[in-house]
Amino acid sequence: MQKKYSIQEFLEVKAAGSPTFSPDASKVAYLSTTTGTTQVYLMSADGSDVEQLTDYPDNIAFARYSPTENKIIFGKNEGGNEKMQFLLLDVETQEVSDLTKSPDVRHDFGSWSRDGKSICFASTERNGTDFDVYVMDVATLEKKCIFDKGGWCGAAGFSPKGTYLIVGQRHSNFNNDAYLCNLESGEIELITPHEGNVVHENPRWLPDESAFFFAKNQDREFMGLGKYTLKDKHFEYVLTPEWDVDTVAIDSNGTKLAVIVNEDGYNKAKFYDPATLEELSFNLPSGNISTPHFSKDGTKLLITVGDSRHVSDVWVMDFDSNDYRQVTTSPQGVPPEVMVEPELIHYASFDGLSVPAFIYRPRDISEDSKLPVIMNIHGGPEGQYQSALAVITQYFVHSGYIVVAPNVRGSSGYGKTYMALDDVGKRMDSVQDMVSLREYLKTIPQVDSERIVLMGGSYGGFMVLAGLAFYPELWAAGINIVGIGNFVTFLENTAPYRRALREAEYGSLEHDREFLERISPFNSVEKMKAPLFVIHGANDPRVPLSEAEQVVSKLKELGRDVELAVYADEGHGIAKLKNRLDVYPKVVSFLDRVLA
Repeated sequence: MQKKYSIQEFLEVKAAGSPTFSPDASKVAYLSTTTGTTQVYLMSADGSDVEQLTDYPDNIAFARYSPTENKIIFGKNEGGNEKMQFLLLDVETQEVSDLTKSPDVRHDFGSWSRDGKSICFASTERNGTDFDVYVMDVATLEKKCIFDKGGWCGAAGFSPKGTYLIVGQRHSNFNNDAYLCNLESGEIELITPHEGNVVHENPRWLPDESAFFFAKNQDREFMGLGKYTLKDKHFEYVLTPEWDVDTVAIDSNGTKLAVIVNEDGYNKAKFYDPATLEELSFNLPSGNISTPHFSKDGTKLLITVGDSRHVSDVWVMDFDSNDYRQVTTSPQGVPPEVMVEPELIHYASFDGLSVPAFIYRPRDISEDSKLPVIMNIHGGPEGQYQSALAVITQYFVHSGYIVVAPNVRGSSGYGKTYMALDDVGKRMDSVQDMVSLREYLKTIPQVDSERIVLMGGSYGGFMVLAGLAFYPELWAAGINIVGIGNFVTFLENTAPYRRALREAEYGSLEHDREFLERISPFNSVEKMKAPLFVIHGANDPRVPLSEAEQVVSKLKELGRDVELAVYADEGHGIAKLKNRLDVYPKVVSFLDRVLA
């Protein structure tokens, strides 16, 4: 008989990723969840001599090795408030210095300059709403504002010789522009004039600064890889896969171009000669590949690899030997053979739209089983559920649930038409996708259609509340994690720098208030019948705690079955292991009680 693993054992599964080489490629810095929060670790490039470099109560968001010195920049916030600060760690002395020194300001990191003297980043310092782009001298901490045209802007990176900086300006999550900033002359040039919704991202330069590659979807459904030549200001597509180009990397010598494509929720990597675009053949480990980082000489590549049954870990590819090896081994207390591989299915929604979904089934279920189902809805709404290890999902499957994770309309990864199918007035069509999935589940003999639970975070939390409010007879229970309950109060109270982008997706307070009120679950809360468990972080800057409190308060007034768990040191989600070990056993107990 297979051993039964507890929720605690699943939650304590660790992971590692986001690796970065030291200048001479002898060391690798990476992030790991070994301590229960994400911290920075250092090891030799062969995987030996592992050392923990940071030990903070909060998660480290990123770590980047200097290209010239034995120093690492990393970013962290306080209690999930997303007001990112940058710190510089001297690996030799272990001394940490504060680069930003503005704890009430959000900073978004861009990159190091190739000479290791400067960094670029975006900051809300000027007015708390707009992101301006800066270049900072790391030695003196002197910074210069390069771009202040308003809106949510980001520093996309220096050119190899430090002549240029590319700045991205977001108009929405599905429409942005790129500007070429000449750091010598101060000239700023819009290089992506367009009409309609177009995304431009991941610029990667050739060594001589004559051109750069970047992903975009102009005149296409999916993100293709383009090349922009500075001399003639000309853009052309060089790779046009039938799925989204997700990540692009190029070595500093300009000899290898790494391109990761998201194929129906699976990340696949390929390599090309940047000059000829001829595909290069290299052996690759199996699994979903992400976060590629070349060594300075271009002979090695760090990647993160994981899949539905195996934790994410750091691997190194050696191009000279055409070989690869795993260099971190994160503790996975629940063996991979206990985990299950999901089946990717496509079901027809109410209007005939084909909607993809991943279905996890317990091992060795009998034909006459009648199992409860958890329908897990991702956030975004432009997010995408992908085939990666999801320990909460795997626990529930291990415990006898069927779990299904749909990518309802509005999800990314399936083309920009699909992603726009839930915009503003079409919002409730995505909710109907859940209802159609429920109908599909009734065709699976082992499904107990009287015990189908909705579970989701952020926008997925809205979907949970909407399902319970507008289709109250269909669901046995709901689990809402940092979800939106009222679009009007959400837009009024979300962080100021987020409001314009969210209005582009959901509708504006000025023009669409009546519609937003109509589709807000809070305004139909009296229709909810199913028991509800609500989880929220007190410092959430995206979906404020008040969204949870008003729904729970009203349900309690109505005498409904509702529980609320709030964590004082969390933001948009429950990230710390100590809090996850507290809240998810409560979720398990809640479901055991209401589904009994």
